[in-house]
Amino acid sequence: MDRSSSQQRKKRRESKRKSGDKKKPKPNRSEESLHPSYTNLQPPYSAICRQRYHANNVLYEQQFNYELKMLELMQNSAYDSMRFHRHFAITTLWPPLHTRKEIEFVLDKFFRHPERQTRRLHEIMKGPVH
Repeated sequence: MDRSSSQQRKKRRESKRKSGDKKKPKPNRSEESLHPSYTNLQPPYSAICRQRYHANNVLYEQQFNYELKMLELMQNSAYDSMRFHRHFAITTLWPPLHTRKEIEFVLDKFFRHPERQTRRLHEIMKGPVH
């Protein structure tokens, strides 16, 4: 039995070798470059890390702004809330050396009133002063 099974294995190997002997013609290198395959392409790890870092930075910024807003709302009066906000905006959100971009970012994001409040303020300011 040992011999017959070993002979069968040899026959199978030989038949596989014969079928595998047919070589496929290699495509030209210029043809390969014209039609690249991106199925196995993976971005470099540094790019993946940069994307993760950016996404986490955005989440951190959103959480920080949310907590800052909640702390402002917990103040006793509007004046205390404004002072609290200004203190944090000037001491923590603005670095010691300000660029125009940073200042515009803070002014756009933090010192904004809803449109309804802005419209009402403009109406009051247009009215006559007695």
